Amino acid sequence: MTIKAVFFDFGGVLLQFMDGIDHKALEERLNLEPRTLFNFLYRDSRYRDFQIGACTEAEWRDSIRTAAVASLGEDRAHETLAAYEKSERPLNPDMMALVARLRTAGYLTGIISNTIPGLMDRLKADKPEMLPLFDVFVGSGDIQIAKPDAGIFHHALGEAGVEPEVSVFTDDVKAYAEAASVIGMHGFHFTGYDQFAADLRSIGVDA
Repeated sequence: MTIKAVFFDFGGVLLQFMDGIDHKALEERLNLEPRTLFNFLYRDSRYRDFQIGACTEAEWRDSIRTAAVASLGEDRAHETLAAYEKSERPLNPDMMALVARLRTAGYLTGIISNTIPGLMDRLKADKPEMLPLFDVFVGSGDIQIAKPDAGIFHHALGEAGVEPEVSVFTDDVKAYAEAASVIGMHGFHFTGYDQFAADLRSIGVDA
């Protein structure tokens, strides 16, 4: 069956890094242990609650500060969080060029992301060049459903007006790509541009 839509995770696929920031480089610059940033930003904070709307932004940010202080102490936590906020969040140029080619070829394109509320507002403010390249923008925090729940994929498919079997989804988290496959989409674990372009070609999409 002819593919009509290609959906992408955001962080780690369209962005070069998981949340847009090179944690490893920043940790090395600040002389922090590996995964320090991930731990207090995501593991030890209320991120999972916030990405499905189960706490407020203020509560989430307070939980990050609390976890950072517990891990690093007051002064180093402040320094680290400030450096994190100032870091660049580069897009993956190969993937963005791929999206542009898919759009030109007539495919629908969309983003399906586990993220905090306000996905569209952040893109408008920080990455406005992305807006014309996608038909569908689905953030877990805005619909209170997060991957791997099938509901987030069905929501995106409904927004695009397409069936699972004519749709593709790629994610750098293997379990999320597999969750898309379970509902009938072509789910591909993203490990890099070359691999994903080959995956697309394997199902008849000229990438």
